[in-house]
Amino acid sequence: MLICPIKETTGYDCPGCGTQRAFFKLIEGEFLESFLLQPGIIPFVILILFVPFHLKFMFKNGSKLILFLFVFSTSLTMINFVYKLTML
Repeated sequence: MLICPIKETTGYDCPGCGTQRAFFKLIEGEFLESFLLQPGIIPFVILILFVPFHLKFMFKNGSKLILFLFVFSTSLTMINFVYKLTML
């Protein structure tokens, strides 16, 4: 696992802390643990998988879905970040 330079320097989690562990839990099929580590990882992975299909097939509302997944993933990540900061 890579070390977070922000956490190493400041002692506080950055918004992306937990993403690596959450991704590996997701790959292992442990969805709940993945969500608890970093809630934004699941919609982000869906976004990454959907974009090439949209570029190939140009779905009618594909761009709206991409925007929604991006905003949703970012919102979950920031909510998780604020929650972790307030729980210290």
